[in-house]
Amino acid sequence: MPCHFIRWDTTSESVNPHRLSQDLVEKTQRFSIKRRKRFLQGRILLAEMMFYLYGMRILPSIITSPTGRPCFTDHHLPDFSLAYAGNTVGVLLSLEGKVGLDIEVMRARSRNLQHQYQSLTENTWVAAQPDRLEAETQLWSIRQCVLKLSGLGNDGQGTLHMHPFSGHLRSHTTPNVHVMSDSEEYLSWACAREPELERLICWHYDSERGLQKCAEISSRTPSASAHFLKLTSLATIR
Repeated sequence: MPCHFIRWDTTSESVNPHRLSQDLVEKTQRFSIKRRKRFLQGRILLAEMMFYLYGMRILPSIITSPTGRPCFTDHHLPDFSLAYAGNTVGVLLSLEGKVGLDIEVMRARSRNLQHQYQSLTENTWVAAQPDRLEAETQLWSIRQCVLKLSGLGNDGQGTLHMHPFSGHLRSHTTPNVHVMSDSEEYLSWACAREPELERLICWHYDSERGLQKCAEISSRTPSASAHFLKLTSLATIR
């Protein structure tokens, strides 16, 4: 069963919430302008994918889980994860299992936080890469997508250990999680899925042209990017 990774590089100030319920749109009236725009853009992108894949003309009802993760009220619907970075909005969607998505803009101000949690193995891998900031940002996005999937946030940093040289990771809370990640000109993205991530279909959304498939990553169609990473789970040590 594939995961669907959808991105929207937003530039327009206006949003078209025609696939959102009136109650959901009205709920955002008390938000700040920035928060309202991002909230609606994320739900619009999710709604477009639900319409494309499942024919749902209006985005189904969403609740917030006890861990703070948004999810559909109907648990038979796909699990999803939302991410925002700069002008980019992203959604990761999967009918089976749980997913986590993170997108990070590359900027030096996040280095202190990144260094705080990097292991010796991760530091060695970063030092071997041609662009240190790019490598650190990619590892951080991988960390964040796994922790978003588990619902732990930064409080769960100690539960995750990455071995990028060998293409493995070990998570004590999500022991079967797999990750695909890549770095581009100004941002890094990472997609996590439990129990596994063997096939990732990538889409771009444009408010004028709609959804367009741009890539598929799997063992049969591997990524050609020099920065692509796939990390699979190692058994946890008890």
